[in-house]
Amino acid sequence: MYAFEFDENKSRANFTKHGVDFSVARRLWNDPDFVEIAARSTDEPRSLVIGRIDGKCWSAVITYRGRTVRIISVRRSRPREVELYESK
Repeated sequence: MYAFEFDENKSRANFTKHGVDFSVARRLWNDPDFVEIAARSTDEPRSLVIGRIDGKCWSAVITYRGRTVRIISVRRSRPREVELYESK
């Protein structure tokens, strides 16, 4: 089981921009086939998590804070990310 944290204001802004808030995005980790890869970052180590929510692929940028997953952003997966997810 994962523990999650995120900024509520950023979650609301993400919903406005991408149609998904971070509470719903936690469901990516319910996908047994989710993929996690290292993401480019200039400050702290980040990962890109790709998985399905209600049959659609979503991509989340996250970082780990100890044992907690901090969600930074979530959006619909790009075609290349969907290919990566489906190739696993």
